Amino acid sequence: MAPFQRGSKNKESIDMAKVEWESSLSVGIELIDAQHKQWIEHLNDVGAAVEEHHGPDRITDALSFLIGYTKTHFDTEEKVMAEHDYPDLAAHRAKHESMKDTLADLVRDFEEEGATHELANAIDTMLVSWLKRHIRTVDHLLADFLKEKGISPAA
Repeated sequence: MAPFQRGSKNKESIDMAKVEWESSLSVGIELIDAQHKQWIEHLNDVGAAVEEHHGPDRITDALSFLIGYTKTHFDTEEKVMAEHDYPDLAAHRAKHESMKDTLADLVRDFEEEGATHELANAIDTMLVSWLKRHIRTVDHLLADFLKEKGISPAA
């Protein structure tokens, strides 16, 4: 993905909630939990960059890293699902593709408008809500499947 070039230097106050790891997000599979914790850390980096008006380069770096890490994480999950004949692989993959599209939309918004309240709200509502909902439902189903088969993927 090409680096983002534009972004306004709007200095209005933007408040972003920090996402904290909580036990309800644990799926009980060490590899997946560790990656989810990293994803949350990167999501918080994006939020901090927007909230603290770090400027387009810092926000760009944070978004780029989040997008790259998202791909790595999704690839890892999908590889595990494929290796173990997970029956809901196609549906799970479709949810991942939907999140990739959402991230691409946020990047376009940032490129066009800069660090705005709307971008902050989109991160808070779309990314944070999606992540928590996805982990608590779809990823828990995957983890239950793997545990039933006695599988614990290694890092």
